[in-house]
Amino acid sequence: MVVFDDLVQKMELIEMLPVIVSHADLFKNVIDTETMNEVYRHEELKQAYETNSSIRTISNIIEKLPQFENYTRRFDQSLSYNANENIAYHYYIQQSIRNVLRRLLQHNRFDAVKLILKNNNLLPPPKDLMRVLKMLRDSAMERFLTTPLEEREKVDQMKNLNIRLSSNEAVIAKLEKELSDAVAERDAEVSQTLGIFIFLN
Repeated sequence: MVVFDDLVQKMELIEMLPVIVSHADLFKNVIDTETMNEVYRHEELKQAYETNSSIRTISNIIEKLPQFENYTRRFDQSLSYNANENIAYHYYIQQSIRNVLRRLLQHNRFDAVKLILKNNNLLPPPKDLMRVLKMLRDSAMERFLTTPLEEREKVDQMKNLNIRLSSNEAVIAKLEKELSDAVAERDAEVSQTLGIFIFLN
């Protein structure tokens, strides 16, 4: 369950980062300066990538991460500079987000940040993947926290419910047939009465 909780928390935090940057004043008493600087650097790095800026123009952002030249030497020299730069961008963004998440989670800031966003109606809507993960977590929690005896009781309850449903369906079918027969009998009597009335007239 810890793995699920950590994953969901990290995904939620990633979605919160742009909002944190846009409303930094709300978090000045919750997020320390160094962590906030990490958040700023990450958002700048992400924006540079999204606008196709050369990675060399943002060396100040990645100064605490491995050097670009050292990193690109791991790849085939036949790769173009653009290809290597794109790979490096992905690597640096990955390292950057790890730094941010590690600092926020180590200092137990998740709940405080989420509460501030919620109170200010700034909480990002959950994505489908997060909803699925939460459903899986809840399902797993229920499964793991259920004792064998409770599990058997649940199975018995489901069986009894199915029996009752089947019984109810049979009763409903019987009542529907009786109603149908009664309606048919009444219609026959009405038709017969009308026939006699017409004959007499």
